[in-house]
Amino acid sequence: MQPRTLARGFSMLEVLVVLGMFAIVAGFGLFVSMETFRGSNFHSDRDLLVALLQRARAQAVNNMCTGSACTDGVPHGVHIETDKYVLFQGSAYSSSNPLNSTFSANPSVTRPASQDVIFAQLTGNTSATSIALSGGGRSSTISISAQGQITWDN
Repeated sequence: MQPRTLARGFSMLEVLVVLGMFAIVAGFGLFVSMETFRGSNFHSDRDLLVALLQRARAQAVNNMCTGSACTDGVPHGVHIETDKYVLFQGSAYSSSNPLNSTFSANPSVTRPASQDVIFAQLTGNTSATSIALSGGGRSSTISISAQGQITWDN
């Protein structure tokens, strides 16, 4: 008679427990990565708007003017809509101006329905204002002083 040997390997219960632990870790990783993705999208949109505001102010301060009809510097500004940002030159936004530069905004970020920020020629001064952005559980306020200083919070 031969001695009995124990069966080697894993039981079905052990395999299911390990697979369950992998599923929990993967689910947590997916949750964390989605939150990171949403935060990245929000911050990218906010950073785009801040960069456009800074660019408009710099163009106004540098007395820039583009187009064949332009002979002297003009004010520059940013027009904010629910789905886009428009960099423009002149004392008022005109949607028909071919010199406008349009930038797509992130649709998951909530912003003012329509707002213009116009920087004065040479000084960069503007009306003091703030722009509130929110989305994906995050919010940020971009503040612009009367002297054109642009600040924002997280």
